[in-house]
Amino acid sequence: MLEPMDAEQVERIHQASLAILEDVGVVFRDPIAIEDWKRAGADVRADDRVHLDRGLVMELIKTIPSRIEYFARDPAKNVELGGPKSIFVPMTGAPFMRDLDDVRRGPTIADLGTFHKLAHMMPALHSSAHHIVEPMDLVVAHRHLHITYSSMKHSDKIFMGMTTSPKNAEDVLDMCEILFGEGFLETHAVTTGNCNGNSPLVWDQVMLGAMRAFCRRNQPVLCSPFVLGGANTPASTAAAVAQLNAEALSALAYTQVIRKGCPAIYGHYLSTVSMQSGAPMAGTPEISLMNFMIGQMARRYNVPWRTSNLLGGAKVFDAQAGYESAMTMMAVLMSGANYIWHSAGWNEAGMHC
Repeated sequence: MLEPMDAEQVERIHQASLAILEDVGVVFRDPIAIEDWKRAGADVRADDRVHLDRGLVMELIKTIPSRIEYFARDPAKNVELGGPKSIFVPMTGAPFMRDLDDVRRGPTIADLGTFHKLAHMMPALHSSAHHIVEPMDLVVAHRHLHITYSSMKHSDKIFMGMTTSPKNAEDVLDMCEILFGEGFLETHAVTTGNCNGNSPLVWDQVMLGAMRAFCRRNQPVLCSPFVLGGANTPASTAAAVAQLNAEALSALAYTQVIRKGCPAIYGHYLSTVSMQSGAPMAGTPEISLMNFMIGQMARRYNVPWRTSNLLGGAKVFDAQAGYESAMTMMAVLMSGANYIWHSAGWNEAGMHC
């Protein structure tokens, strides 16, 4: 495991993040979250900005389990997460796919089922995820139901739950109750919800509502600031990590306000931005360096952490796709990541699988 920061540098990032939480605050654009924070003793000011005392944050973070055992439909495929234990999860969210005729097109629910079958058959993958590709032939209102059913039908590994709205999250968790039995979720982690932040320093109502749905059912949540380095963070790598860390800590702390002791995962999505064109970039050295630094921060708090694997910006499966994916994967594996998302299928900066 490679750790580029010494103990003093880790502490400086930690203290900078706590100063951001205390002095700048984080915006929680959700009336329920605001009331929750008031009851927890936070300093809530105008425009839904919550200023978090460092002592309060650290007390809440301490109650997050350091390890999570996931239960699959096939008990032989149960997995453990945290400490030295890692799991690999396919990519998700691709609005296009490249088929066997090398045609880039919009995916269907049948295509998604095929990708779930592939994830099921691959021994290197521990999860079938959820919308590996986005099934464009289904109406958005019902899409989350079909995606979840496909994950359950075509694989007996663990899977992810849709968090596109609080109602959709509740639907997914109800489907899990049907699959595993009433009351099973209360004591067993079976799925994972991802909640993205709006960097810089904002958590919105949709994500917070979905987060509450998962935490109340005692299911793990990825608390994932969405970072475009140099665009919604400072251009400096260290300053960007301090901001990301503050955002992640605020969400991790909120999971424990919702339900003390519920499982939560330090998450993030990392990309950088071209200083010439403003276009998002994948597979850059800065992403790898930030992965190493974030891994050290997560271990300082003794919480599992999620990162993204095999990120590249190539438009076809060529040498560029190979070396960008290899660069990111090397950093991910050497940084000690636990929940390793986007581990298969990623290309064109996530635009197609």
